[in-house]
Amino acid sequence: MLNRELLIVRPKQPFVDWINAADPNPDGVHITLEMANEDSAVFLIHEYACEDLEGWLEQCYHPLFEEVLGQWYVVPELWPQDRNLEMFKAWCEVEVHGIVIDLVDEPLIDDDFA
Repeated sequence: MLNRELLIVRPKQPFVDWINAADPNPDGVHITLEMANEDSAVFLIHEYACEDLEGWLEQCYHPLFEEVLGQWYVVPELWPQDRNLEMFKAWCEVEVHGIVIDLVDEPLIDDDFA
């Protein structure tokens, strides 16, 4: 077991509406909510975060929001400019799991430092 919790961030319909409206190639594929949630962002977070998820989100929503926005469009100019916690909650569903078990018999490797 890892000393981390798992945070899944899934787009809600307002997020999907933004994905389609911000698309610099409007002739591209129209994204649906189902398509947007086929492979949701998953983060390992501090194990104590679940004890006060609301307080933790108040402090940490900004980098989470930027990460999930960047998974769709890497150009920050396409992102909503007035991002706040209220928008994050309206645009994203979060789910926390407190039991994370590593079933791989190899060390965890951070690709940024490999």
